[in-house]
Amino acid sequence: MSIRKVLGSILFFGSWLVYALLIFIAADAEWTTAEKFGIGAALYGVSWITFAAGSILLGPDFIEKIKLMIKPKNKK
Repeated sequence: MSIRKVLGSILFFGSWLVYALLIFIAADAEWTTAEKFGIGAALYGVSWITFAAGSILLGPDFIEKIKLMIKPKNKK
């Protein structure tokens, strides 16, 4: 496995870890609503950027595998 694929995998799957951090931020009572919103929006953006970068680094073959996994069984 190449460095590109390893880095792509880390970015792709790591982008999902942000959601655990978002739950922590939402539950923390020390921050104001505006701070929670700002931090949450920034983390959400970072998550999508790392998801897209990981997808690009993994290449079109990985995207095709994902499409096959989520494709409905009755469509050919």
